[in-house]
Amino acid sequence: MSSGRTWGRRHVPWYRRITRGHVGLAAVVVLLFLLLFFVIQASRANSSLRLAANQAEVLQSQIVAGDDASARITLRQLQQSTARAADTTDGPMWKVGSKLPFIGKNIDAVQTVSQVTHDIATDALPPVVALSNQINLNTFSPKNGKINIAEIRKIAPSVKTATAALTAAQKDLSGIDATSLLAPLRGPVETIQDKVDNAQSAAKSSNLAAELLPTMLGGKGTRRYMLLIQNNAEIRSTGGIPGSFAILKAKNGKLSMGEQGALKDLPPFDEPVLKMTKNESTVFTPTLVTNLLDTTVTPDFPRTGEIVRAMVEKGLDLNVDGVISVDPVALSYVLAGTGPVPVANGTLNQYNAVPLLLNQTYALQPDRDKQDDIFKVSARAIFDVMKSGRGEPRLVIDGLVQAASENRLMVWSSHKDEQRRLLDSPLSGELSGNGGKTPHVGMYIGDAASTKMEYYLEYSTTLRSDRCLQGGVQQLSTSTELTSTAPLKAASLPVAVTGDGAYTPRGTMRLIIRFYSPYAGGFTDVRLDGKPQTVYADSHRGRNVTKVLLTLKPGRTYTITTSMISGRNEPNDPVFSTTPGVQRTPNDVVVKSACS
Repeated sequence: MSSGRTWGRRHVPWYRRITRGHVGLAAVVVLLFLLLFFVIQASRANSSLRLAANQAEVLQSQIVAGDDASARITLRQLQQSTARAADTTDGPMWKVGSKLPFIGKNIDAVQTVSQVTHDIATDALPPVVALSNQINLNTFSPKNGKINIAEIRKIAPSVKTATAALTAAQKDLSGIDATSLLAPLRGPVETIQDKVDNAQSAAKSSNLAAELLPTMLGGKGTRRYMLLIQNNAEIRSTGGIPGSFAILKAKNGKLSMGEQGALKDLPPFDEPVLKMTKNESTVFTPTLVTNLLDTTVTPDFPRTGEIVRAMVEKGLDLNVDGVISVDPVALSYVLAGTGPVPVANGTLNQYNAVPLLLNQTYALQPDRDKQDDIFKVSARAIFDVMKSGRGEPRLVIDGLVQAASENRLMVWSSHKDEQRRLLDSPLSGELSGNGGKTPHVGMYIGDAASTKMEYYLEYSTTLRSDRCLQGGVQQLSTSTELTSTAPLKAASLPVAVTGDGAYTPRGTMRLIIRFYSPYAGGFTDVRLDGKPQTVYADSHRGRNVTKVLLTLKPGRTYTITTSMISGRNEPNDPVFSTTPGVQRTPNDVVVKSACS
């Protein structure tokens, strides 16, 4: 008896072994069937989505061209393709499949992408196609000096509807981690995410323009704006010194340029035009609020706008509704669309604008008044060509978008409701304060010697998230390389370029470089070419600010490294922002978080 009971506990009866074997085999068969089903269905959906992608490209070109008849036909075809993809990936089997281990997230991703593309085709695109003969780049472009604000008002509801649909689609797709999917799905899903992100960003910008332009262009009364042209050759945090300015007027969409001036036309004030904040007083010199030259030392353009407006009111006896800033690099982007612009003794084009305005003017023309005249003539010539509507609208708008993405085109409005909307756009130039869960890091440069030597400055910064610490704190580091490309005998360059040598030897650059940590974070280490530097405890908008003073010799490269930590609960991908220089400068760059 004892041996029988022992045998029974140690060995499973033959009929149970057979039953378990059948169950295991059945499970494998079911799993293989599900995999085969999903492979076949996903292949069908992929075929429909590829066709839809081609149709979307065709539709885009038809909308831009204002070909509404063809656009309606293409939209119907696109909706049929996306409907097939959505239907193919719908049903109980797909719901069950999305719960399976390992392959479930892949099944769910295919289903989400199929449904999202169909939602875009049925919700976002119809209102745009319905007005496709009106919604095109020409709608936002001036003709004969005037922008048709009535047409912008007419299309605004459709643009708003499309933006809402694309924003919902973007939110749905953002829940998919494409890097974790199977290799065949990874690329296509990332491509769709990128396309929807770009479409949503463009729609958001168009929606903002449709809502704000009618009023900002004088639809409810004349508007005046101070246009600043920043000079990157004498670098400042947001680009450069305000080398020249002009007053722009807008009335019922009609644009005109009035008074033009230079720094000498708005000289320094004996008393501050606005009171500096406590933080500003520790980080910047008092000239921030007394000298137009230094209004751009702060990397917070809305603050620059407030100060400049106060200076215009006090020094020119004029109230302006806002401040607009561009630099010669931004103007070169626009010239790619307008084509060459005739100026005295030649033409200005996308290739010669930067060297002419930021270097040759000073190297060849020692007279300061004549230097100012070159800037005035160039600015007016470009403005006149833009307002005439000459050139290719797509390329002009592409140039403006490029300039905004590099923080070279910034807009501040004195009207609070407009400014609130602008803060949520690439045009704001706002220095991030409390970024929520996103840590922001900044590196901003200023000329400390009154030279035009930064025409020869090249620099780049790499930001890394090194570790994720307890409480959602990130350990971050930056490495910045700065190179002087000035000729070895730069001391022999004209004084208008090198300065008189009072603050730094002629031919060198004297820079003050400010680094900004994330909100509520701080720096732990700063080094110049490996040598420890003083770590400062200054603060601006809740962010630790430290600085490095550096003299750059011709042909030399210098490296500054920093280590820092973010504030608590800032686990998202960090964002790096910097000063736009003479070279193309990527800005607001997102890097991978160590916490994700």
